[in-house]
Parts: sequence; C-alpha cells; structure tokens
Amino acid sequence: MTVPVLTAAQSSSFTMLLHDVRRVAGVDATMGTLVSAEADHFVVDQLVGAATDGLRNLRVAVGAGLGGKAMLLGKPLQVQDYCSAGGITHDFDPAVRREQVHAAFAVPIRVPQGPRGVLYGGLRYEYVFGDRVIGDVMTVVRALERELAEDLALNRRLEHLRAAAGGSEAGGKVLRRKGTGSGRVVENAVTSVAERRRLVAICSELVHIASSMANGVQRQQLDALVRRLTDQAVGARDAVPTEQSTDVAPAGRQPARTALTAREREILAEVALGATNREIASKLGIGTETVKSSLTSSMRKLGVRSRAALVAVALCQGHLR
Repeated sequence: MTVPVLTAAQSSSFTMLLHDVRRVAGVDATMGTLVSAEADHFVVDQLVGAATDGLRNLRVAVGAGLGGKAMLLGKPLQVQDYCSAGGITHDFDPAVRREQVHAAFAVPIRVPQGPRGVLYGGLRYEYVFGDRVIGDVMTVVRALERELAEDLALNRRLEHLRAAAGGSEAGGKVLRRKGTGSGRVVENAVTSVAERRRLVAICSELVHIASSMANGVQRQQLDALVRRLTDQAVGARDAVPTEQSTDVAPAGRQPARTALTAREREILAEVALGATNREIASKLGIGTETVKSSLTSSMRKLGVRSRAALVAVALCQGHLR
C-alpha cells in the first residue's frame, strides 16, 4: 500500500510549527521541510522570518550540513557559528552567509512508517542554545509528530473501511509538488485530522450496519456511500465522480432526495461538525428540545436511526455542502 506523504492540512501544520518554534526559541528565522520516509535528500521549501530567498529550495542530502547530519543521526544538533563549525560539511555556506545566519540548530522530525523531515532555527549572531530552549523546541516538534502519526493512522483506517465496502485499498492518488525536486508528494485530500476522526466514526457505523444486511440494493447503496466518503479523505485512484456515479444504485433506481426544511438542514450542518444538541441550541438561539425534534424529523425523513447515519445519508443526498 502506498501511503501519501503530506496532506494540505499537514503542510499547514508544519507551517504553524515554524512560527511556533520561532516564537518559543526566540530565533530570527526558521525553515525546513517534510519528505517521504525513504528519501535520501530533502529540499528546504518553507521559511519563516528569512531576510532573503538564499536558503529556499536548497537540496540537502541526508548527512550533509547541519540538517542532513541531524536527520542521519536522528537527534537535534546545534552550532555556535555555522560557517566556522567543525563536524559538518560546508556545502551551503554561501547561502547561509547571504542570510547572515551564525548560530543555528536542526531538529529531525520522524513519524513511524510516515513522513520525516528537519526543522532549522537560526540567529544572526553567535550563540549557544541552552537545554531549555532545545527542550521547548522538542516539545513543539513532538506535538507535530503525534499529529502526523494520528493522521496517518486515520488515513489507513479509512482505506480499510473503504476496502470493507468493496473499494480498492491500493494507495491514495498523489501529486508531486512542482519546483521542489525533493520527491515530496502532496495528497489530493484536504481533510484535517478532526474531519478524518468524524469520517472514521461515520464510516465505521455504516460498515457495521451494512454487514448485518442481506446483499441487496440497500447494502450496495451503503457500501457505495462509504466509498464516496472515504474517497474524500484518501483520494482513492478508483474514485467515481459523484455526479455520474453508477454504483450508488442500479440505473433508474437512484434514491429520491427527501425534502428537509431550511432549519433541519441548518441543524444538520452543525451535527456534521460534531456539535452537541446543547451547543447547537446555543449557537442558533433555540431550545434543545427544538434541536431534538428537528433531528428526529430528519431521521424519520431519511430513514436512519443514528446521528452518524443521518449525516452520511444527508451527504449522499446533497443536503450538506
């Protein structure tokens, strides 16, 4: 199974990491990248606080320079003055001088069976970073590693659910990011970790419901719905366009779209975001009993008995956008 390396949400998380590290470490600039686990080099493609573009798109072999050595050894490294430091190669001194960086640290990022990368921090004067600074940086980096690991696990769970619904589990469709040359790939899905958690809960329940049904039209519709929902997250290669899907129901037997009121759709949209009845009532300025009554009505109209199934069928019929 080929697992996509970096989603749009993960890329955004890495950008936030650069900002957080710059703040907690008090450095002038941060930079780095994430790459596939098997990559033998990386390209620095994200920079925060840089005065020039001299360090952008540097191609760094694992083992080379400060960051390449940190990745090779799997531990954070620092130098008081980059261009005069011993123990590292100096392939990138001209670019470092243009940026006027002296003190620097590099921290490797590793996710089991997932992406890895490196984070740099730099100051424009000589300095020795203390244990507290490096410890604060590692705390932020570990949080990103946990998020990436959870996202990877959720993605695999969604692919398993898709396979259980009769779909292919042969890796997600990936896109190569132009201009990096690093072999870095970006998944065509944009769902966040929180959205994937909700999708896993919904699809798990639908797969459970389908498993108790005879192999007929309704089960085929549920299986097709699971495939469509997981397609949104894993970008499966054999995804079928939703507007012209032929596996949702046999020709001429597409399920009719049941009318929901504007208020029912409004409440249902909040349910899809994971809000509780109390939270929905507070946000919309209505009573919790009104919320309950609306959901009961929606479930009756769509022929389901749970909130997860309600959201799933509403997505299938186009009530949620």
